[in-house]
Amino acid sequence: MKENLFEMLLSLFEKSLAQLKKKENSGSESGTSVEEVTEEDLDSQENLICIKGANELSTRVFTSDERLKLTKASYQFLTRLKLWGIIDARVFELILNQLLFSDSRVVSLQETKWTIRNTLADSLDTEQLAFLDLVLYQKEDQLTLH
Repeated sequence: MKENLFEMLLSLFEKSLAQLKKKENSGSESGTSVEEVTEEDLDSQENLICIKGANELSTRVFTSDERLKLTKASYQFLTRLKLWGIIDARVFELILNQLLFSDSRVVSLQETKWTIRNTLADSLDTEQLAFLDLVLYQKEDQLTLH
């Protein structure tokens, strides 16, 4: 069994290496080329995960681990801040990563607000920080917006 698995991995590596060499050679000869894909290539790349960079119009899909870590309130709060344009996609990912690496088993809304404030505090001036505090803690302090 181990030998068979090793042979499969070795053949997959050799095919990938050959394709890369072919791609480099054809890329240097002509500007763009269309590569023909065979069924054997599709079978070998069946479990391949392609990750594409974020686009402004793309929607962030949460994994099951991320959904279990965040409470519903903290998830909704983060998405609303992103939707309202208070935080952009890059800051959203930064805050989400900090929350996921938290020691808490489940991240509460309070911890989410605290993380957002600490993440953005260095990059904002006093007026922007006051606005952020108003957005984060307005409902808790029973403040009204005019």
